[in-house]
Amino acid sequence: MKKNIYNLALILSILFITGFAHAEMTTSQIAKKYAASVVTIIALDENDQPLSLGSGFFINAEGDIATNYHVLEGCTKAIIKTTKGGKGNILEIIKADPKLDLIVARTSLKNTKAIPLGDSDKLMAGEDIVAIGNPEGLEGTISKGIISGIRKAEDVKFIQITASISPGSSGGPVLNTSGEVIGIATAYLEAGQNLNF
Repeated sequence: MKKNIYNLALILSILFITGFAHAEMTTSQIAKKYAASVVTIIALDENDQPLSLGSGFFINAEGDIATNYHVLEGCTKAIIKTTKGGKGNILEIIKADPKLDLIVARTSLKNTKAIPLGDSDKLMAGEDIVAIGNPEGLEGTISKGIISGIRKAEDVKFIQITASISPGSSGGPVLNTSGEVIGIATAYLEAGQNLNF
């Protein structure tokens, strides 16, 4: 009896260590768990007129978001909206990197559900991914695809994906099948089918 309990404990330990804790999720499971953590961003000029529309996602429980630098570039203020009807403002830029097209900003929303961050250094071509964004303001749009390539320009790495992204998707998270963010939707090539980065 003791031997059977020991064997069961050993099997459970092996499963946990080898990734049982990071079990793969289906696209619908990822959408259900994290779509509400993705926000719509409306960037405004000094006359409160819309400059751009984009996406972002919560990175912690304090309401901080990550998005693309170009989504907020040139704006004087920005409004954020959640799929559950929450509305707030971007209060300040915490970090900005124009070269990486990345901004981390503090918002007026609190008690937010973060999407966990993954490790983009471990990616391989062919892996399944899920993108969540707000193309043309259509909130919570889910797109599935694969990593079709990993490119480098100077010292910046780009993840080429087949999941569809459109204007308004910029700044939205790209997740692996464990539900971790491994990239941010940034650009697409109009001339190329499924050439998104």
